[in-house]
Amino acid sequence: MKRRPSYGLALSGGGARGIAHLGVLLAMEENGFHPSVISGTSMGAMVAVGYGLGIPVMKMLSILKNEIKPIHITNINIRRLGIFNLRKVENLFREMAPKDDFSILKIPTFLSVTNLNSGHNEIISEGKFIKFTIASASIPLLFRPVVIDGTYYVDGGLTKNMAAEILKDKCDRLIGVHVNHIAEKEEFRRMKDIAARAYHLAIYNTIRNELGYCDYVVDPPGTRRYTSLDFNKAEEIFDVGYKEGLYLVKQLETDEADARHSLTTELKKSYKKITGRLWSK
Repeated sequence: MKRRPSYGLALSGGGARGIAHLGVLLAMEENGFHPSVISGTSMGAMVAVGYGLGIPVMKMLSILKNEIKPIHITNINIRRLGIFNLRKVENLFREMAPKDDFSILKIPTFLSVTNLNSGHNEIISEGKFIKFTIASASIPLLFRPVVIDGTYYVDGGLTKNMAAEILKDKCDRLIGVHVNHIAEKEEFRRMKDIAARAYHLAIYNTIRNELGYCDYVVDPPGTRRYTSLDFNKAEEIFDVGYKEGLYLVKQLETDEADARHSLTTELKKSYKKITGRLWSK
């Protein structure tokens, strides 16, 4: 019997919109689809690492709802290199991880970060993972950079907001989940609307080539209703991802069925050619 194809999963950044990744994962899990390799950027990195640690999807959602709330004023530190810090998130990972090393993760995991010193993207998959996970989500100016071995690292979304290419030779089929849906916008009423639009377009340009490596792209239109800091709407965003994940599952099931049918047809043809008889069970 032909084995089931292996699936890779590339998760984009997007702040609170990245909660949609959890919905997609749950829809896949409920229907027997489990990624064999995963990559993540920013919030996608946090979800990827949480999944690699074996934390159940609904527990991750609970943590995001109750622990990673909209930024508290007590985290402000104007005099440093960023207004806020992600120390609370870092501490949560340290509590959940038995060891700070990629080797403990249940599936191969790749994190996209930006090396602020060189200006280049780096994909991290070995050694300690906690600080790189935090670095991948550290939006410049909003969050201070993470210094690792003397190098300053920030949000991987600046240079590669979805790391798909790194997975292309590590699975049979690759799924990209992009949670920053770009749709035509008719008007801009406030300066922040223009700033947000410009930021999203710039970030989208970092993944245009990456999308070409994906066999499937999940791009929930509903995510455009939410901002990067809408953690108080976690359940709504989760539901957006879950519904889109169910559409993905249907496509995966259809394609697998078609592949099995094609294989059976080829086997029947070969059997008849070799034996001169029709295939019979």
